[in-house]
Amino acid sequence: MSYYLTSDRVKLNYHVYGNGKPIVLVTGFGGYQEIWIKQVSYLLNMGYQVITYDHRNMGESERTLNGHTLQRLTDDLIGLLKFLNISHATFIAHSMGGSVLYDLIKTKPSLVDLACIVDQTPYMLNTKDWHFGFMNYTLENYKEQSLIIPQVHETLHGLDTEVFNELNLVKTKYPFDRQSNMDLLQEHIKRDWRNIITTTTQKIVVFAAKKSPYYNYQFAEWMAKHNSQIEYAVLDDCGHDIMAEVPRRFNQLLRHFLLKNRYLPE
Repeated sequence: MSYYLTSDRVKLNYHVYGNGKPIVLVTGFGGYQEIWIKQVSYLLNMGYQVITYDHRNMGESERTLNGHTLQRLTDDLIGLLKFLNISHATFIAHSMGGSVLYDLIKTKPSLVDLACIVDQTPYMLNTKDWHFGFMNYTLENYKEQSLIIPQVHETLHGLDTEVFNELNLVKTKYPFDRQSNMDLLQEHIKRDWRNIITTTTQKIVVFAAKKSPYYNYQFAEWMAKHNSQIEYAVLDDCGHDIMAEVPRRFNQLLRHFLLKNRYLPE
């Protein structure tokens, strides 16, 4: 079991698999790195090096009252990659991990060779001109609404069996405390990354779930429409956890994106 000690002395659990060009997998709010097991094996078989980790206060990483901000999570990621002597990589980020990746593109774009966003809108608050927010959240109600766990099924048909079993083990051993991370969640909800999306020169692919319980999948089309460096795919038969619900289809699309953009295994 490997740990990285952040600059403010918080232990982050991480794993490095294989050798080759690095691909970093970034989890969402309350996530566990085990959600990526189907991508780890697939990318290893392709010949890549794969890095997974748990955010502070989540998964197997240390519980702390400090640093519950997206910028701190981004700094943690930058620090981890420096520790691992990785100067640039491809990043695949799910849900709130997408916001960490948006922030990484803003903070240190030289680290990002390619970016893959999995079901994460660039702005989570609905307005009269923006209909791609999180459920019914608005600037006026998000603080109250975020205190309530959404009563929806995050997936359409359930997780892949192997992923489900692995997640159950770590969730039991390292339970997530949603309330103690509420400050992070509320910051995540109100951040607006649309300016980053429209101006970045990074190659990005967005995977959106047509049956996501959280988002109008057309946010992905909006992103591609506003930046020629962005492409997208909408997956019909799954919910929010695309890579863990339909891993075979997800991995095929990911492979196409990597090879199309010449991020070739060594």
